[in-house]
Amino acid sequence: MKADTSIWLKHPLALAAIAVFCTLLWGTAFPCIKIGYELFLMDGGDVPSKFVFAGWRFFGAGVLVMVIGLLRHPKKMVLHRQDMAPVALLGFFQTFLQYLLLYSGIIYVSGTKSSIFTSLSAFGSVVLSALFFRSDRLTLRKLGGCLIGITGIVLMNWDGDGFGGFLWWGDGLVILSNLSGAVGNVISKKIAAGRDALQIAAWQLLIGGGSLTILGYLCGGTLHFYNIGCVLMLLYLAVMAGAAFLLWTVLLFHHPVSRVAVYLLLIPVFGTLCSGIFLGENIFTWNNLLSLLLVCGGIFLVNGMPLSAAKEPPDIRQGGNRPHEP
Repeated sequence: MKADTSIWLKHPLALAAIAVFCTLLWGTAFPCIKIGYELFLMDGGDVPSKFVFAGWRFFGAGVLVMVIGLLRHPKKMVLHRQDMAPVALLGFFQTFLQYLLLYSGIIYVSGTKSSIFTSLSAFGSVVLSALFFRSDRLTLRKLGGCLIGITGIVLMNWDGDGFGGFLWWGDGLVILSNLSGAVGNVISKKIAAGRDALQIAAWQLLIGGGSLTILGYLCGGTLHFYNIGCVLMLLYLAVMAGAAFLLWTVLLFHHPVSRVAVYLLLIPVFGTLCSGIFLGENIFTWNNLLSLLLVCGGIFLVNGMPLSAAKEPPDIRQGGNRPHEP
């Protein structure tokens, strides 16, 4: 049964279906977080409270994944001494640092630029993966697919609130946040061998989310539950994060980072569409539809199988030996 499941997960259609589902879940987070701030009566500039909000969200996600893991295989959820450092490193980059930088810088960044910067996580993952995994080489096809997808994100925000100048404290932190997420994707793939996906997802969320919560409280943040809506919204965000991170981790177990990470280009697209649906905005505009086509085209270009091995695009990475994929 385990072998059959593994074979199914390696199928390109399984990759596409699960990756699209994950990015859809992350896309719904855009309007839900905005609604959550309103429910918790959170001031826009109250960054420490946003740390607490995000921390409880990811810590709760870790608890949910841990419960599933304990019900499924209790012994596999034990974090042994040799697992502590790599899993803690993953939690640091993929949850703690990524969202610490994001919430610190996003208040100074327009919605247009934040959507475009989000696409950098996909591009960064493709490039970093080529540096660390010999089998996941960097090709013109992959670079072209990423650039087409990023073009779609730029087009989607063409009528947004402007690009403006570059501010290191804002733009720089958001860019570093997405690069931290890209590093997290590579680390997740590196530590996959010999470990369970539930174990990795649960512990990295618990470590990253718990650290973010503690930091938020130390910086003066608070989180008051004014009504049942606050509880339900935080619960949904936790369930969504837990499901998405778990499934994403499973995909990284069975596929090259570049083939998985390119789907991250769908997050700002789904974010815009979901925001329009939940916040009553018009989403059926020419740039939104063309953006979706370009992003899908970029994903297909990266993941589409070549007609023959002879037609595989040349490897354009720089010389030098690299460690074998684990």
